[in-house]
Amino acid sequence: MKKALFLVLLYFVCQFVATLPFVLWHVVRGVPDAMSLTDPSELGASMVLAGAMMTAHLLWWKDVRPASLRWVRPRVMLACVPLVLSAMFVLNAFNEWLALPNWGAEAFEGMSRNVWGLLSIVVAAPVVEELLFRGGVMNNLRRAGYGARATIVWSALIFGVFHLNPAQIPFAFLLGLLLGWLYHRTGSLLPGLLCHFINNALGAMTLRSGHADARLEEMVGGPSMLWAGIAVGVVVFLVSLRYLLKECVEAEAKI
Repeated sequence: MKKALFLVLLYFVCQFVATLPFVLWHVVRGVPDAMSLTDPSELGASMVLAGAMMTAHLLWWKDVRPASLRWVRPRVMLACVPLVLSAMFVLNAFNEWLALPNWGAEAFEGMSRNVWGLLSIVVAAPVVEELLFRGGVMNNLRRAGYGARATIVWSALIFGVFHLNPAQIPFAFLLGLLLGWLYHRTGSLLPGLLCHFINNALGAMTLRSGHADARLEEMVGGPSMLWAGIAVGVVVFLVSLRYLLKECVEAEAKI
């Protein structure tokens, strides 16, 4: 557990270090409040830099081994698409019901409207977070003697808390359970990377569309349509999950 937590703390350090070039540039230019990164492009670029630094560490020190990126059969990857889309719909409905404060809404909306921000949200975040939380954290928990269930739950919990934003924590925790399970069943980070990419890409599209504040109930056409969508989502999720249970043998997961 100590090594797993160390890796997460190291990522926070990488995020801090990645802001320093922009802070120094602010100081040189005499920008007021130089320590604050409020420009969405600078924020996005700093997150891409932090992700690159953390990824390099995970690969260099073999917290994530090449075997964790092994090929997965196309039909397994394809089944992950309805699995994550249905999970996202149901989880978003649940998240709206919780009505938790969203501390990062303005920053993420700004980042979704520039190239560096989009790269950060859609590409850098899925890659580094899968390598870190499903790769580094789960691998180290297993090496420390944790069982499969404990490894999945703890990694999801750490993943949820890592986001720090109340509106993201429950969603990230529950999605983390699914992503952790996929890594455990397949032994590969590729299914989780695909799911994470889909989640973040759709999130960025929603932010760019100007409907970030719209409730899911309004977007689908009212309460009855929302409940119908939830019912369909649950069915699609269970069918996809059942298919993956048949296609992915647990013993194949060597993490």
